[in-house]
Amino acid sequence: MSCLVSSAAAHTPLTPAEEIHSLDTAFEVPNPTKSWTLYRELHNEGEAEYYKLQLDVGERLRVSIYTKEIDGNFAPNLIIMAENLPTDNSLPDYIEIPEGFGAKLVKSSIPDQPEYEPFTPASYYYLADVDETISNEGDYYLVVYEPNLEEGKYGIAIGYKEEFTLSEWLLIPIDVINIHQWEGQSLILILMPLMLSVILGLGLLFWKSLVKLDLFNIVGVFSGLLYVGSGLMTFMQMLLALYGSFFNSIVILTLVFIAFPLVLGCFLLKKTISLKGNLTIRDRVVFVVFGLVGLFTWSGLLLGPCLAILIGFFPNRFSKKAKLNADILYNQKNI
Repeated sequence: MSCLVSSAAAHTPLTPAEEIHSLDTAFEVPNPTKSWTLYRELHNEGEAEYYKLQLDVGERLRVSIYTKEIDGNFAPNLIIMAENLPTDNSLPDYIEIPEGFGAKLVKSSIPDQPEYEPFTPASYYYLADVDETISNEGDYYLVVYEPNLEEGKYGIAIGYKEEFTLSEWLLIPIDVINIHQWEGQSLILILMPLMLSVILGLGLLFWKSLVKLDLFNIVGVFSGLLYVGSGLMTFMQMLLALYGSFFNSIVILTLVFIAFPLVLGCFLLKKTISLKGNLTIRDRVVFVVFGLVGLFTWSGLLLGPCLAILIGFFPNRFSKKAKLNADILYNQKNI
């Protein structure tokens, strides 16, 4: 499994706050050796987008340009600008070059097949790729433009160190939804497996009278179905991504991301359905553990794990049986 992980790229999404169509508005990439990705769009007015990086000697300039699909003649090129570089004379007139800088053109090349990406999951056509060790420290600019003045969406991956803060890791499920929307999918399509899992699952469980009308049981079942639904969401995206791309061993990673929420969800449902009366300390620990594991395995779309953790801290008065027992004790004291 470790060899598969090392061969796959996991990037952290970045979104510029403003337009980045000139040197003055170039987006300064923070920590440019960290693995970032930006999901962007070029229009047919001959616009370009600018990125600024500050690199030290010995660090790598790692950049890839990709698209979700080959649409017409849309194939953006990459320009690398730095001091002590000769300038390519074939660049368009509207490309801005800083004074004292040179510019190297990296032309795009359209592959025959898209490449499968296991984390999203998705499949992309990688058009240009640069991996150079820096010998002169200082500012570097990246420019992406479309030579045919075509309109389309592109992604740019920058950096090579796969590092995540806690919040970045936990918010990956939300980022993935945004990525699929950038690809052109509607929010309803993306969430459909999860919505169907919750609606059909609740309907079936109540119809079979497997779930009591108790707050513990209802919240627990809802949480478990969110886990299952998130796994099915990833499964659907895997099928969409594999359509038209090569099947290879890296798909195993996606299958692991599918298995975690499905297994956790099934165990959570089983545990919830078996609940009777007050929660014991062991019950509470189990729900909290399910929630924490769900958060760190991207299960349940954040809400599912949060609900599981919440159950672990519910006071027992929310249980119907506990409330009934409390009423009986109260009446006995007042007789």
